[in-house]
Amino acid sequence: MSDLPDVDLKAMCAKRPTMLDLKIPLLSEGMSRDLLCSGENSTFRIHCYSSGMGEAHGFHAHVEEEHVFIVLQGEAVFSSLDGRLPPIGRNQGIWLPKGCFYEFINPGPDPLVVLRFGAQAADANSSLRLTPEGDPIKGRSAQFPELATPKVMEGRFFE
Repeated sequence: MSDLPDVDLKAMCAKRPTMLDLKIPLLSEGMSRDLLCSGENSTFRIHCYSSGMGEAHGFHAHVEEEHVFIVLQGEAVFSSLDGRLPPIGRNQGIWLPKGCFYEFINPGPDPLVVLRFGAQAADANSSLRLTPEGDPIKGRSAQFPELATPKVMEGRFFE
């Protein structure tokens, strides 16, 4: 008798790997976030933030999603409810368990490029975010329409 769960072997054999390209335009203003791939319970994105840019809505927590940010270029300064954390740079990251309040900013003169991996339960609402006061946060483009059209640095990319 096997300890393996029931599986749909035919469906498993039909699945194929997805190749990813981390090339993303660098920004002089605003932010971008590109979905690289997603699964049933996870998302994998690459984000770019111009100088002085961060999570525009300030302190927030993802109620049903945990995530990690990995810096590929530039520097990010995260803050928790306890205060500012040490800056993280290239090849460094931060783990944010669901319900953890945070904010961050790109303090440097150059664009910040990060990978963001998010995971949640199958029936979770991964976009549900709250302020420390318990108020729900609208999506970025609804709250800050100017973020929907970032300014690209012509011919400059993270590759």
